[in-house]
Amino acid sequence: MSNLFYIYLASGVFFLLIEMLTATFYGLSISITCFILALYVYITGDVTITIVQGVILVIISALFAYFLPKWLQPNTPGFKSGLDAHIGKIFHLERIGTDWKVKIDGVDYLIDEVSETPDFEVGKKVRLQGQNSGILKVLVVK
Repeated sequence: MSNLFYIYLASGVFFLLIEMLTATFYGLSISITCFILALYVYITGDVTITIVQGVILVIISALFAYFLPKWLQPNTPGFKSGLDAHIGKIFHLERIGTDWKVKIDGVDYLIDEVSETPDFEVGKKVRLQGQNSGILKVLVVK
């Protein structure tokens, strides 16, 4: 066995460790490719890096980088974050000067003027319908 076999084997382990830290599947694709190249070098007995090895590295790692995330997480639901995670929840109205606001996670957010109705009162419950750049669209809960 040549040193090239051990280099590819060590590279495969290294990128596998990187994958464990990042969980992006790109390290895993390069790791699998390095293990395949180690097997290729073991079978062929190559002692130097060749163009064929470079082509194998590029093609297999590109294919795995594209397909591994699709194979390993095909039905993962997308989770909403930030204000979008609060859509549909009920909050209490508050007033700042002439503007209406809602406090979400300790932060005051202004209400869109289109959402304002004569029914607005301090302490009244509103349901968050949506948001645009931090300006909330709400509906009074009856």
